[in-house]
Amino acid sequence: MKARLENTKEVVSFGELRAVTDDTKPKVPRLAVVIPAYNEAKTIAEVVKGAAKYAEEVIVVDDGSTDGTAFVAKAAGAYVIRISNNSGKGVALSIGLSTAALNGADIIACMDADGQHNPDEIPILCAPILRKEADLVIGSRFLSEDGKKEIPLYRTIGQKILTEATNFGNGVKVTDSQSGFRCLTKKAALSLELTETGMGIESEMVSDAAKRGMKIVEVPISCRYEGLETSTLKPTKHGMSVLSSIISNIRDEHPLLYFGLGGLIIASIGIVAGLYSIYQFIAYKSLPFLPSLVAILLFFLGTISIFSGVILNSLVRYRQNKNNS
Repeated sequence: MKARLENTKEVVSFGELRAVTDDTKPKVPRLAVVIPAYNEAKTIAEVVKGAAKYAEEVIVVDDGSTDGTAFVAKAAGAYVIRISNNSGKGVALSIGLSTAALNGADIIACMDADGQHNPDEIPILCAPILRKEADLVIGSRFLSEDGKKEIPLYRTIGQKILTEATNFGNGVKVTDSQSGFRCLTKKAALSLELTETGMGIESEMVSDAAKRGMKIVEVPISCRYEGLETSTLKPTKHGMSVLSSIISNIRDEHPLLYFGLGGLIIASIGIVAGLYSIYQFIAYKSLPFLPSLVAILLFFLGTISIFSGVILNSLVRYRQNKNNS
């Protein structure tokens, strides 16, 4: 203590006494990397060692793997959390984020365990947060020419559809909503209320961050697919799972859009069917029974759906205002 005090200068400025220590260093943010993993024993060691070059702690959440992923990850130097049964990426990622935050991380990076992400791009991913320009940073494969070339065409089409659905449902504009390579602040990690258990977790994270007014930034990243088993689910099943999650989120968070738009379409079809029935009656003095019945049913169903959307939207807004107050 004495040696430290000898290094201290006292400066008087505008009547205020301030102690200025020569050897004071700014606090370096503590980085943790979270890696959800399911049967990734072939690649997990390489991913962990690559991430460890930049992180204070690498957390691997083994989601019920049966191929020794947990053992390999621990041998590579990771802090391993083992889930006994396969519960889904959403569960594993949520556990990893909470653990990293509670363990004292200031910044948390997330990456997939299959080797498609380059750990050497972690500093690029974290840079906007270090500059206090973002709360959530997404590594976008579509902002990089190399990244776009690596993604198979069928994946590009599927990713674009899911990204547009995410943007449409949440009023955001990102280019790669499904990227698992992302970074967020400790505050953001603790603020997000993630309920998705499966592959829709990335979209839910974007949705919840946007809802809470967090600043979302994207940076270009590379990716690797050749020679890798990059998904435990078939692409079609994966895509339908994520799309279902996005639609459910729109229903819960934007009921006016979900029920109102659907109701408007249904009511419009009913009106068209009704106009046809009226035309038939005027032209032929005969009212077609089936088109008339369809017109009445669709019009009333559409109207009920629209009013339901209005009421549910009011309840959602009331709940949000109550939570914010």
